[in-house]
Amino acid sequence: MKNLSILAITILLAVSCGSHQLFNNGSSDYTIVVSEDATPSEKYAASELKYWIKEVSGADLPVAGLDGGKKGKRLIVGYNSLTETLVPGAVKPVDRDDSFTLTSNGGDILFWGGANRGTLYAVYSFLEEELGCRWYSSKVSVAPRQDSWEFTDLDRHEEPGIIIRDNCFLDVRENPTFSGRMRNNFVNLPGEKPGQTLPGTAEGYWGVHAMGYLVTPEDYYQEHPEYFAFRDSTRLSGYSQLCLSNPEVLQICIDKIRKVMRDNPDFLVYSVEQNDNRLYCECDECKALVEKYGGQSGIMVWFVNQVADAVKDEFPDKFIGTFAYQYTRHAPKDIVPRDNVVIRLCSIECCMFHDYDDCEQNVAFMKDLKDWSAIAPHLYIWDYVTDFAQYCLPVANWKTMSTHIKDFRDNHAIGILEEGDYQTVSGELREMRAWLLSKLMWNPDADVDALIKDFTDGYYGAAGPYIREYVEFADSVLRRPGIHSDCYIDAADPMYTDEFISEGRKIFAAAKEAVASDKVFHDRVETAEMPLCFLQMQRNPVIGIQEGADALVRRVIEREGITRMAEGEWSGGVMEASRLLDSYDKLEASFKEAPEYPAADVNPKIQGVSFQRYEGSFMTTSQMVWRGEIVHEGTKPWIMIETEPELDHFGYLFDCWFRAEADGIHQFKIVSDDGAVLFIDGEEVINLDGSHSEKTGFAFVNLQKGFHRLKLRYFEDCEGQKLEVFLAAPDGFNGPLPANRLFTP
Repeated sequence: MKNLSILAITILLAVSCGSHQLFNNGSSDYTIVVSEDATPSEKYAASELKYWIKEVSGADLPVAGLDGGKKGKRLIVGYNSLTETLVPGAVKPVDRDDSFTLTSNGGDILFWGGANRGTLYAVYSFLEEELGCRWYSSKVSVAPRQDSWEFTDLDRHEEPGIIIRDNCFLDVRENPTFSGRMRNNFVNLPGEKPGQTLPGTAEGYWGVHAMGYLVTPEDYYQEHPEYFAFRDSTRLSGYSQLCLSNPEVLQICIDKIRKVMRDNPDFLVYSVEQNDNRLYCECDECKALVEKYGGQSGIMVWFVNQVADAVKDEFPDKFIGTFAYQYTRHAPKDIVPRDNVVIRLCSIECCMFHDYDDCEQNVAFMKDLKDWSAIAPHLYIWDYVTDFAQYCLPVANWKTMSTHIKDFRDNHAIGILEEGDYQTVSGELREMRAWLLSKLMWNPDADVDALIKDFTDGYYGAAGPYIREYVEFADSVLRRPGIHSDCYIDAADPMYTDEFISEGRKIFAAAKEAVASDKVFHDRVETAEMPLCFLQMQRNPVIGIQEGADALVRRVIEREGITRMAEGEWSGGVMEASRLLDSYDKLEASFKEAPEYPAADVNPKIQGVSFQRYEGSFMTTSQMVWRGEIVHEGTKPWIMIETEPELDHFGYLFDCWFRAEADGIHQFKIVSDDGAVLFIDGEEVINLDGSHSEKTGFAFVNLQKGFHRLKLRYFEDCEGQKLEVFLAAPDGFNGPLPANRLFTP
């Protein structure tokens, strides 16, 4: 009886406080209400609401028209007559408006916003903020099971901080369902059928470097070389820029972009942007326009303004976009973009690690941002947030992603393209990076630390605190004073250290131990650790193989289906994942087969390297030794050659004792142009002989602690010279062959 009295009091209190119960113990008397003439996006919002409430509660709510359901027990989706009745003064938003309102009236809950996406975002906000749903990636969703959920008053209105939000990560770009849940609006929302999307539900941007599509050398150069850039007394026939002062080029661009707009009506902005090089035209007419309008950006705006004028009557709600990129990044003078022109400002030269207003590498960009903001009616940012030279290398820009987006917002950017690993899924902590960027583009003032905690606890489970520890550790090491980083980073960058790798892997060891009994979480932690293992294999494969870094990288690549590691071969890294694994196969085989060399019974005291310098024309190091003329002999502090570009036809024979500081496998690596051959204790171990451009060779040798005879032959034929020798040793040393381990024979 006492328990019954307590229950009765609880019910009375709930009623008196006006609380309403959406579901309880797997059942609900609520109905989802959506107008019969609602947009496909609003009907999709209703289906998402139904699905996720069932995932959370087990309750399967019916969906009905405006006459369905019971007053006070309705979830009303979309702006309709019920909205006008229950919320006096409510104003119907325009279709493209992504802002939304979520409010309650009695027991009814109303969700509405712009018909394209705003209503859907209201539903997602409710599912996230009230029911705890999370969508961490296209494959990982969380719907926390609840027995019941009650509410009293709901009243929320949100507007996006950035109007056009393009999260350019492969997982977002290729998955419309996930993209919509992240409130990214560059990709159309999913339709009813698999693979189908809903037209008109994206704020798309057609094309990039589009002038290369509109006027191509293949189509025009033979008959009209004057359409292309004039440089060094000739018209360029390859991939360059257009002659923007040529009126025929302008008319072709107008005609072709008009056809693109007719054939592809779903886009908002259409690109008339420079090609991806600095080969702009230097004819007299172009130079005059550059001078008149204050630089290359001036002639570009002058050209694009005319295209925009030509299409505005037929397409009054569309925009023409152009770049402020590299040589056009600075704002022009005495000319402003038309109202239907979008300026897409690119941050490619910037340091990702620091704010724009307190970094010497970013000061110029901050000025350009403010200058364009002052004259451009519509400013759009192309931002870079990963390492395109090797997607998976650690990048510590977790703090600055937020401040950069705030700067874009504060300078009136209508859109941002956040370019990540758009070709692959190999980026460092890619899921968290993409998730954070989506949240920050919607709300630039969001608490980054709170978002990181939300993600790491949800995505990594008990390993979440360790992932946060690693993020903070990487931030403290990689962003230390004097360190800067653009979006093309190499494993040899001085910000990376062997200590960073070893300490980072210790954190991940603890993270894996915390989720050892859960394979799903354990695999996710391994994927997060892969960048450190990749970095270790690039810097010190001896230690990497001994500690299993190669095996972990291989497991993640195969498990995640990773095919690409870098944006392109030109970016300085290995592009294809298969090639990386092939290189690991060779490293592992050489490691296992490393020949053993006992230390010599010697004790040299004088540090340095003996050398003989040769002159003559030869094609191999053997020819150098028996046919070349020795012109100088002596000692050097380490192995070095002359690097003056004009020097050709010379060579060296280096001879020294090398001191191994510990027993075990050492890796010697040589980079040479032209030929080089390395001997250790009389055995040839690396052969890069012959006349060639820069080549790299390596060898693993199992050395006993002590002294070993090292001889190196090198020759330079012509057109450039280079000789670098590197050592990775079991005592942890990794770098150029050190002078303090070399002694004259």
